[in-house]
Amino acid sequence: MATDASNRNAKESFQHSGGTISRYFHLVLDAIIQLEERYINQPSKANAGYIPVPPEISKSTKFYPYFQNCIGALDGSLVPVTVPSKVSSVYRCRKGFTAQNILVVCSFDFTFQYVLAGWAGSVHDSRVLEDAKKKGFKIPDGKYYLADAGYASSTSLLVPYRGVHYHLKEQAQANQA
Repeated sequence: MATDASNRNAKESFQHSGGTISRYFHLVLDAIIQLEERYINQPSKANAGYIPVPPEISKSTKFYPYFQNCIGALDGSLVPVTVPSKVSSVYRCRKGFTAQNILVVCSFDFTFQYVLAGWAGSVHDSRVLEDAKKKGFKIPDGKYYLADAGYASSTSLLVPYRGVHYHLKEQAQANQA
């Protein structure tokens, strides 16, 4: 779906009949629809713009009030894919395999808030985020997401400082707790 491959191309790539490709394509779509109902929360029109402080933050003296406007985390993920050889160089990621770069946004209760798939593995995460914003992904004013150092720090993204090793002392003692 993400590479606009036709049934004929998939039939050739996987060496199966067009009927088999079509049947499994529909099975995958049905599975995605079932996952969407369980794991992706669509925002309601009544609560548009209102995002409560998650209890994981509001009930913690360690995190509140420092993260009171944080509404989740976002990051890109590389998913291995098989693509036609004529476009494989574009889909080859920095880790050496062909992949699709997928932007995933999650809330603190581990539900997906937004997913954008289809970008080639060689594309930088920040470019995928910019495309998501053009396609309707919005971060409410005064709120922000946690992101990794691959993104630029802004009023809507909190990223770690480059070269700073956070919580090394706590991580070393974590297995003693």
